[in-house]
Amino acid sequence: MALNVDSWFVKIAIVVALIAAREFVRLMSPTEADGDGGDNSRWLIETLDSAAIAIGLVLFIIQPFLLQAFYIPSGSMEDTLRVNDRLLVSKLVYRLRDPRFQEVVVFLAPPDAQRLPGGQDDFIKRCIGTPGDIVYAANRRYFRKARGEADFVEITEPYTKWSPLTRASLFSYDMKIVDGIVYSREYLQEGAIGVWTINRTPISQDDQERVERAEPGPIPPDVFLMLGDHRNDSNDSHAWGFVPRANIRGKAVCVFWPPTRVGLVDRMSFHPRPPQNDSLSDAALRDPSLQSPAVQPPILQPVAP
Repeated sequence: MALNVDSWFVKIAIVVALIAAREFVRLMSPTEADGDGGDNSRWLIETLDSAAIAIGLVLFIIQPFLLQAFYIPSGSMEDTLRVNDRLLVSKLVYRLRDPRFQEVVVFLAPPDAQRLPGGQDDFIKRCIGTPGDIVYAANRRYFRKARGEADFVEITEPYTKWSPLTRASLFSYDMKIVDGIVYSREYLQEGAIGVWTINRTPISQDDQERVERAEPGPIPPDVFLMLGDHRNDSNDSHAWGFVPRANIRGKAVCVFWPPTRVGLVDRMSFHPRPPQNDSLSDAALRDPSLQSPAVQPPILQPVAP
């Protein structure tokens, strides 16, 4: 069972334990003629006092309201963030404003996300859509009409990764928002298009036809569309839907460990470092000269305004 340091009970218990240790040292220290304890006892008591103040500041001020350290447990954000990266997340930024397009965000996973394989309490994904935006995916291509804009634009994403097809990953997927609901259909292999689903559960045949004919719709108010950078190996909004504003925890700021990975997340996103060996670059996926000849499956075309 993991220790939940976000629990106020645990935080108070840690500080109380330090204060109790300080009092125990004071009571057990031999008293000198002037009524004070020895030099070693004074040093230890002062150290415990400093530790209690420092830890109290971290647990009651810095962690809840300013910064918190997280680690990356899975490869869903590769190659921007890799397994076992440690990063700092600002909790202050989103107290002042909403997440913005293409920012990397930590949030409390919605219930539907936690029920799917790989579900955890805290997720980290990239914000690909904000309220009022119209976003859809068509076989490894993503289009967005920002709120207030007239036309769709293909999203430029130097940070994305697509793994070679394996049993653990799909080839690609389409995604569409219809009547405020996220629908997706997966390509189990190149050219093999599946059926439209909600939370990876197939919808009825009547709804299949309705969703197929429908134009992409806007993201509803107070929710966000979050996708992993490792697009064909990520438990994200294309599978389980939107993230409520109330679930947003903070903005990923920087990687601080390991030393070879230190850097600002925003810069790492748009100035990517060399990919891991098992990844395929976006250029390799789109340039026929860099991949074996194959018949490309049909894609959804941008919808005229």
